[in-house]
Amino acid sequence: MTKEKVIYRKDVAFINRKPELMYLQDYIDIRPESILFLHGPKSSGKTTLLYKFFDQIQKEQKLDVKFLDLRETFTNVYEDFLKTFFHVETRGEKKESLASNINIGFFKIDAAIERKILEKRADPFKVMKAEFISLTKEGVKPVLIIDELQALDKIYLNNAKERQLITALFNFFVAMTKQAHLAHIIIASSDGYFINQVYTESRLKKASTFYKVDYLSKEDVMEWLLNLEKYSKIKDYTLSAADAEKIWDIVGGSMWEIQEILSSLFRLPLEDIIASFLEKMRSLIVDYVVKPEREEIEKLLRLFLDSDELSKEKITSKDEILLRDMVRQNILYFDPTKATYYPQGKSYHWGIRLYFDNKKPAQKRKRPTNDQ
Repeated sequence: MTKEKVIYRKDVAFINRKPELMYLQDYIDIRPESILFLHGPKSSGKTTLLYKFFDQIQKEQKLDVKFLDLRETFTNVYEDFLKTFFHVETRGEKKESLASNINIGFFKIDAAIERKILEKRADPFKVMKAEFISLTKEGVKPVLIIDELQALDKIYLNNAKERQLITALFNFFVAMTKQAHLAHIIIASSDGYFINQVYTESRLKKASTFYKVDYLSKEDVMEWLLNLEKYSKIKDYTLSAADAEKIWDIVGGSMWEIQEILSSLFRLPLEDIIASFLEKMRSLIVDYVVKPEREEIEKLLRLFLDSDELSKEKITSKDEILLRDMVRQNILYFDPTKATYYPQGKSYHWGIRLYFDNKKPAQKRKRPTNDQ
């Protein structure tokens, strides 16, 4: 008896991404030689892109894909890392085909190996390498994907805090890609400062490839919004070209925010949603600016009133401290390969402009012009 198919009034959309999918295809088709760092603004679609790509390619190639999303796990000490990366396979556990699906985490080990690892009588990196070698001999391409690796940044291999776990991981990744050519390693992160550390570290830069996954283009957004049934399975309403332009004007190519607006349209008219959305973005800036460094923060935010970006070369070391905090709070995005700051999409650009408009209601600001 077949299970009844679940039906929703709105589904999650996947739009175009042909250049990104082709890039990943080329990366997988070349023998491993570098770590791939996927970076980009928050909610630009990095994780969705990876799932879509490997769901498609595993129908064509034999792959063993291990996908570790460190946002979904509590990883505070070394033992947490071991539990995240390794899974004890019980005798009755179902064996899955190596190329059947994407594994959500885990190198599978038996209880004896787990005991040796916990007692530090076995090296976890050698265990991972042994599995990569075994898979390769069977004609299977090993792929390890780690989402938000920076979550491991404060973990040490011992209580003496002599060696950081993340340093050991990077050494292992370089060995598996550039040196041994055994496995593809993909790191996805929206933390521009974390990627910048890697990008400016000469040893890692020579062993790494950097690729930006940005927000959708206007062409893709308009294609989506004018064909809601095709991409989102929405039959309850349609959008006019003018409606689509209004949504693009407010949130640009941010898929998560577009999805939020489309969900709200089941209950509210577009004009009300936009008004509420803009007020929310203004309030976010208002709440953030209420700090002892208010004047300094306002000075930096004003730089984005007439520009879409701010080069790191134009700021002082004191400014960088404040900008770093704005990046951590997702108000700004830092592009590590260009050393440039941007508002975190069009919606935050609007929030910044409306914050200053509210202080000077008589002064009219021009609309954001960036294509994010």
